[in-house]
Amino acid sequence: MPSPGPSASHPQLDAGARLGHHHGMSTPRILIAGIGGVGGVIAGRFISAGYDPILVTNNPTITTAINRDGIRVRENGDTTTVPAFVYTLMEEVPREVRIDIAYLAMKANTVIDSAAQLYPLLSEEGFVVTLQNGIVEEIVGEAVGFDRVISGIIAWGGTMERAGHYAKTSPGATHIGELDGQRTPRLERVAEQLQCVGEVSVHTNIRGALWSKLAINCVITTVGAVTGETLGAMLARPEARRIFLEAYTEVIDTAKAHGIHLERIAANPLLLYCPQNAGSWQRFKKDIIARALGYKYRSVKSSMLQSLERNRPTEIDFLNGFVVEQAALVGVPTPMNEALVVMVKEIEEGQRKVDPRNLDALLAAV
Repeated sequence: MPSPGPSASHPQLDAGARLGHHHGMSTPRILIAGIGGVGGVIAGRFISAGYDPILVTNNPTITTAINRDGIRVRENGDTTTVPAFVYTLMEEVPREVRIDIAYLAMKANTVIDSAAQLYPLLSEEGFVVTLQNGIVEEIVGEAVGFDRVISGIIAWGGTMERAGHYAKTSPGATHIGELDGQRTPRLERVAEQLQCVGEVSVHTNIRGALWSKLAINCVITTVGAVTGETLGAMLARPEARRIFLEAYTEVIDTAKAHGIHLERIAANPLLLYCPQNAGSWQRFKKDIIARALGYKYRSVKSSMLQSLERNRPTEIDFLNGFVVEQAALVGVPTPMNEALVVMVKEIEEGQRKVDPRNLDALLAAV
């Protein structure tokens, strides 16, 4: 069990406490960076469990709200509020602090800067846990060292309702694994910590799990962003289901060509796989599965769409863009993913609007 830390609401702690030494015992010094939908839920749950993480928001509005009112987390109708002290920027964390475990919960397009800023604060054995959509482990490894990276996948829903107020919106596990597939003591320590957030699944093939999650993100997140619709409204239309299945299949074909064995995350990763040579009966069955998925998760709204609505850069380069790049290395054609990358960039640059009719343009492009 974690040692209860000093009150998070008092930032001016003595150096020993800030470094995580309590009652003569050394406990790991934890940092959580990116206190948005996912990071806010994790931070609130960690503090409730008695950990004393250093928190970095990267957002002054969130900093002000949390330092004033604490972190509020709602789940299944229950709400808990914990006092917390947060920094806005990594540079504000005292230089003498040494971080043992850093959870990186910001968007994929900002994780590389955060990892580089964090690197000087890591202890000799310190490491990071990546929690991004998309596959960022290679670029983070370049910033902090590949042996300092544990990969994490969030398969539950988290949202920030307003600054400092978070909700865990759907169940699901946090999946973690070492990049080399080993079961290490530090991996078990991370699993133990994350159990205060919910179910944890430890993998010996985290790359296979990453690609399974990538395939889902490349369709739910990206197609939802170009149409502006919830998953239910989008997948009620046959043209959306066709795009969805084609883009998904290209991701799976790319993973297979790289020799990656796909892991089950929420469902069998081949459930939505519809190969180029599929007959009409197989296509009909996959179309029904896509429609059922849309109905089951009908209220899901794309996180990339939310970025576009706020005029923020998206994670497209780490999702469909990453697939296109990896597919080129093994000669797999990915016309639908390529068209999606182009379209999202056009929306980001103001050359195109988010609109359900973008689906017709996609089909015309491929």
